[in-house]
Amino acid sequence: MEKMIRAVKGLGMLFMFGTFLLGIFVFLLGILPLSWVLDRLAGERPRVERAARVGFGWWLGIMGVLGLVRSVPPRGDVFSGPCVVVANHPGLFDVLFLIRDIPSLSVLVKTSLAKKLPLGPVLRSLEYVLVPDYDRVNPLDTAEETLEKIRKGRKVLLFPEGTRSPSGALRPFRVGAFKIARMTGAPIQPVLIRNTPPFLPKEEPWYFPPRPISRLAVEFWEPLPPPQKGEERACARRLEQRYREALGLA
Repeated sequence: MEKMIRAVKGLGMLFMFGTFLLGIFVFLLGILPLSWVLDRLAGERPRVERAARVGFGWWLGIMGVLGLVRSVPPRGDVFSGPCVVVANHPGLFDVLFLIRDIPSLSVLVKTSLAKKLPLGPVLRSLEYVLVPDYDRVNPLDTAEETLEKIRKGRKVLLFPEGTRSPSGALRPFRVGAFKIARMTGAPIQPVLIRNTPPFLPKEEPWYFPPRPISRLAVEFWEPLPPPQKGEERACARRLEQRYREALGLA
């Protein structure tokens, strides 16, 4: 019975991937050209980011209606200025919840994703950063572009684990995000994500979601000052320990 329910929910995921692809084409053929025209007429920056956040909000809302994954209102406040946003990464779509809830957010995206889907113009318009297709993303591989986003006043989202967390666990934090914070002098905005049960962690196939609805809760912790030179690793270890204690993994 459980396998049957999960298989049916897998069909729901297939439908959601189809609507996601449709949304990409709507963005490419409708939102981007309209924004370009308005930009030419009014001389203002196009509001493509707001459109994307609204679109993600609708898409995630449908995910909740289908009983796949549903979020609760976030706790705490995100830092208002440029910063390095660090978060654990328990599931496939938690990044979309962060994009929905955090304005002026630049995200590191693997180059292969932009090639498989017609995402190049969309990612450029949203000021995302394309990174090499390593198993674990290292922000230092695109340090100059990442630094430039923060200097422009944007927030940059980095997952210090480098990839999705194992189910019910946490990978060791890497120091790249903390070096970026030190190099820019930007504060670190820690974000804790609780996802129960984890929705499509790395070892789970997308077509076999968990039987119970996955519930996602986001907590914005108080920002931390950037580490001093040579203190990045110690800062990463301290924050990793805080996450382990909060998640009951210490």
